[in-house]
Amino acid sequence: MDIIKQNIDELNALLKVQIAKTDYEETVKKSLKTYRRKAEIKGFRPGMAPMSLIQKMYGRSVLVEELDKLISESLEKYLKDEQLDIVGEPIPCDDEQKPIDWDNQSDFEFVYEIGYISKYELKIDQTIQVPFYNITVSDNDKSEYIDRIRRRYGKFEDVETIGENDVLEVSISQDGENAMNIESTTISMSTIESNEQKAYILEKKVGDTFAVNINDIYTDDNKKIELLRITATELENINPQFNVKINRIRSLKQADINQELFDTIYGKDNIKSEEEFMQKITAEVAEFHKRDSNYKFSVDVSKTLIEKANLKFPEAFIKKWLLIVNKNELTAEHIDENFELFLRDLNWQTICNNIIKEQDIKVEEVEIQAAAMDKAREQFALYGFKNMPDEQLEHFAQRIISDEKRLRQIAQNIADNKIFDYLKTAVKLEEITINIEDFAKLE
Repeated sequence: MDIIKQNIDELNALLKVQIAKTDYEETVKKSLKTYRRKAEIKGFRPGMAPMSLIQKMYGRSVLVEELDKLISESLEKYLKDEQLDIVGEPIPCDDEQKPIDWDNQSDFEFVYEIGYISKYELKIDQTIQVPFYNITVSDNDKSEYIDRIRRRYGKFEDVETIGENDVLEVSISQDGENAMNIESTTISMSTIESNEQKAYILEKKVGDTFAVNINDIYTDDNKKIELLRITATELENINPQFNVKINRIRSLKQADINQELFDTIYGKDNIKSEEEFMQKITAEVAEFHKRDSNYKFSVDVSKTLIEKANLKFPEAFIKKWLLIVNKNELTAEHIDENFELFLRDLNWQTICNNIIKEQDIKVEEVEIQAAAMDKAREQFALYGFKNMPDEQLEHFAQRIISDEKRLRQIAQNIADNKIFDYLKTAVKLEEITINIEDFAKLE
């Protein structure tokens, strides 16, 4: 068997896979014998049907299957041996493929298209300057963070009058035929979109009944669906006029800043004073700001390196390949609409692959285990459990990495972090001190 490469231009080529009968004859015979042993054909005992009948029944499908395996394995080996830097995978070239006579032909030629990534030189050094934003921690940042904590660990209390952030437990009813009646649902005052309607409802108290048009409260259909507990189809045909009875008003009382709160969040006696609490808050806000800074750096440095690399790709080939591999998911129109985004990701992935190779970046199993533990710790913390025992975290971490998709994502995140850590030392950082409000305005 031979594979002949025919370059079309700098970015495109054809691979002609030439297969002789001797390349596949034995594997086809072996497969047909297997079919014969297993075949249950009327009039013949199992395994005793004539080979000529087996050939007639299964010959073409077996030939196609074995050729497909042979081509796939041969192309994979060829690309590896030749060290070709291609985009995606080889795809059949219908324009160059000659018709095949499966009944009479014994030698075959199959033609595939491949697309190259253009050669490029990108020297990553101190001549490349990228901004790095050091975000300051202000008193306002800390106050907002503490407010979020106090709300998260606060408790709802029953009240008689309504506040702007309270939750109303209500009954909803209608008059007339096909009336809708809902015994219990909730209205969150903070989600009401009309200031006029909010002011109207704020005047009510427990036990009051009032008429309302739901379209005056919400313009968002999803909020209407959630309130009325109906489907989107049902929403299209409803009468928007409702009678609402307030059964209960629930007001969130923020948690007090005391030892009970410290113990709940950080574990018993790990924080023993308000001063220690403020130090912890400052450190946590600084960590959030650091993540924002690092993300902004990743965006800026990737944009800078992509522009400097000036990579070229076989765009027509890539669109065709994307359409084939996503046959039942993407349309040509969708690919065209999102192609610039795909190209940007492809540019960056190409540069990253080169950095990984040059810097010998590896992801170790112990790093994956540690990252999975951190992920487990974060997930428990979302539900207020910040001090879970290591045994429980390890059990949950194993569940995380047993999911192949999540395992790949964790490994990719570790590799990405290593790439950006390297880039922080390789390029020249233009360090800029900035507050969070001005940082948020950056593009």
